Amino acid sequence: MPDNVNEMKNTSLAEQTRLHCTFQTVNIVLVLIHQKDETFLLVQRSDAHGWWLPAGRVHEGETLQDAAIRKCREDAGINVNLKGILRLEHTLVANDQARFRVIFYAQPADSTEFPVSDVVVKKKWMKLSEIKLATLRKPEPLQFAEYITQDGQIYPLSILAVEGTPPPPQCRSHMSRSCGCHSKLVYSSIQMKMHKYLLDAAHFGPREQSIIMEYFDRVCGAQNTAPIETFIQLVSAFGITSDQAPDFFRAFDLRKEGEITSQEFVLGLAAMDPNTPHGNFSAEMRCRYIFRYYDKNVDGKLDFTEFCHMVGDIHRAKNPNISLDEIHEEAVLLAKVFSSEDKSSLYLNEFLTAVGMLKFRGTSALFRLQKSAVKYDAVRTPPTPVCREEEQDLNTEAMTFSANDVSKENNQQDIQYELAMHTVKVRRSGAISDVAVLWESDQMKTLAITLSSAQICKQNEEEREGQHSGTLIIDRSHSVDTFNEHSNPNEMLSGLRYFERHIKNDPNNQGVPKAAFSWGCVDPTLLGTCMLSITEQVQKIFVREPRLLKLTSPTYILGDVHGNFHDLVAFEKVLWRMTPVLTPSNFLFLGDYVDRGEYGLEVVAYLFAHKIIAPDKFFLIRGNHEVRSIQAMFTFKAECMSKFGQTMGMRVWEAVNKCFDVLPLAAVIDDKIFCVHGGIPSPENGGGYLSVFEDIPHDLPDPEKECRLAWEVMWSDPLREDELDTTTKETVKDSGGFIANHRRGTAYLFSREALESFLKRNKLSHVIRAHEVKQAGFQVQQNGKLLTVFSSSGYCGGTNQAACVLADRNKIRTIRIDTS
Repeated sequence: MPDNVNEMKNTSLAEQTRLHCTFQTVNIVLVLIHQKDETFLLVQRSDAHGWWLPAGRVHEGETLQDAAIRKCREDAGINVNLKGILRLEHTLVANDQARFRVIFYAQPADSTEFPVSDVVVKKKWMKLSEIKLATLRKPEPLQFAEYITQDGQIYPLSILAVEGTPPPPQCRSHMSRSCGCHSKLVYSSIQMKMHKYLLDAAHFGPREQSIIMEYFDRVCGAQNTAPIETFIQLVSAFGITSDQAPDFFRAFDLRKEGEITSQEFVLGLAAMDPNTPHGNFSAEMRCRYIFRYYDKNVDGKLDFTEFCHMVGDIHRAKNPNISLDEIHEEAVLLAKVFSSEDKSSLYLNEFLTAVGMLKFRGTSALFRLQKSAVKYDAVRTPPTPVCREEEQDLNTEAMTFSANDVSKENNQQDIQYELAMHTVKVRRSGAISDVAVLWESDQMKTLAITLSSAQICKQNEEEREGQHSGTLIIDRSHSVDTFNEHSNPNEMLSGLRYFERHIKNDPNNQGVPKAAFSWGCVDPTLLGTCMLSITEQVQKIFVREPRLLKLTSPTYILGDVHGNFHDLVAFEKVLWRMTPVLTPSNFLFLGDYVDRGEYGLEVVAYLFAHKIIAPDKFFLIRGNHEVRSIQAMFTFKAECMSKFGQTMGMRVWEAVNKCFDVLPLAAVIDDKIFCVHGGIPSPENGGGYLSVFEDIPHDLPDPEKECRLAWEVMWSDPLREDELDTTTKETVKDSGGFIANHRRGTAYLFSREALESFLKRNKLSHVIRAHEVKQAGFQVQQNGKLLTVFSSSGYCGGTNQAACVLADRNKIRTIRIDTS
């Protein structure tokens, strides 16, 4: 990569020295020694398997060149002249640490011989043909030898910066800088984004990547990549046998070069992590790994035998005693899913399409570790240091794949902020009184022009790369629409504020008073049309969300609202008066937005409008009343007919329910708190693991018939202590903690033991759910591990209070709201 070399050379000496001192760097040298007779000198060490190059760490006060000459004397017993550099690798990692690796090209200087190190047991001059047949620790000696014989470029020693020290980082990039032959894998921007998405989905931040990278370095040392023999040693830490390892190696080997880089190792473990959702982009990436895992002959397709292997693994996860004949019969049946034609092979695109359309299920259980890779003792705990110095690993933090991907916790200085293109005025009460577009002020005109020019340059660059996103020249639309009074969601919220207020002399109705919580003279048809527009917009947002949301604290959690618009407004005035966009918290609603209360339509309109305005702050999951058959029995369907008439009422009701059909089913906060409307999933559904949520279809008009898991978590309840008589206790024990829900007539009641097993299985600490009215607005149950929250006071004429929950700074706090 000559551009990197030029960048290193052009950096000022003072700047290089200053930056280099910022980092704690471990330097490693390797030397390819080449004779005129076209032979190369390789060595074997007693502490490693296979032929290798003279290699080792640079001692304190020693230059890279001096270290290379020293290692040639110690490992090869000869003097050399360093002729140039074949490759530079500067790997930067978090917390001011880095590793620099340089591969020198050298020739013998004279006939002087030196005693070799005690750990070197053999040395041999080999021709290229011999190297190809030799057992190598890694493919690099062969790659570099081939490169030299093909007249590959040798870079001058002058590219080393300050008297033989490594060129320092020019920025806190977490990419490897390389020059020379066989540079490390370079990903396209699209691949980088997909890799970043997979790492985020697995919750592999800097700390987790650091642990894995340290482990990889300990095992691979100066090799820097892992051939199959080293890979077997790497994955043995996860209980993967030497017989199983080649299948995983094939899946991890993204470049198909017969060796695994550290990046590929981290990504492969992210794909195998039990917490990685099997939905959306992460599902597609996981399915690509799964396909390679079963494609044993690496021909880009699965033959029937390979497909049977996959089907067998899917079914053995549920029934370990299934016979081979039963697996064969099931595979024959499932093969018809992929094509109406009689095909003998399954191609990747067909596989991805069938999984994506949920025609082929069960893949979420495949290609999984039992726990996250960073939780295995062998990965976390460094072994006793080995004697060969190049294996003494650097105590690094995480290696990530882009400077823009650095975790905010450890790399605040790398976060790129943008100027929001609006300014708001807030009253002392917290209410917003005025919104202005920032660039409409005189002092911002110059800035607007500058931003426009910069954005045009960025857009032109994207178009050259074929990646133009289709956004405006100045990408300000969402920022401004958030506060644009004429956008559909803001018009709806403005209408709802009018609906809420009592107006003595309503100017919209010739001064006639308007009662609070009424629409006055508003045309129902116009209101219905606005509602249809809102539902059309918000449905597109819901359908893109995973079935199991992954949120971070701080998050406020609200339970059942049940058409109580009065209480919803009370929560707004306390928790997000300046709108969710200007509030540093997420907001999660646990379902049951309609029925029983008078204002189900207004509650839905309010929540949907805020979801459009703040899609990454406002989250809704589905409750048991977000179902057509339930609403027909209770009040929401009739409410729509009453407010809009039969024709428009049916259109609005159906449009709202199409949004309910695609709502997520649950959420997890900080990987510790499981949030759901009703209850936990039973082990009958994928073993009770959270990963099974991504097998739930995104569109569920009739969840009772279409998805047992969805129906369970919407309807189940915790078992109360007063329900545990002797007979019930025996039934609960025999059934694994789940018994028929006699209160609801459907789904389950789950015991304290079942809850604790669910938490332990998924490495969770608590469950927060709704679904049941509580007098105080909340109730702590089952050894303090389960919390029920209800957010509608005076429910069905009762005297209960309304409450919410705040998850923040490792605390779960209950908050009761005065709604009087």
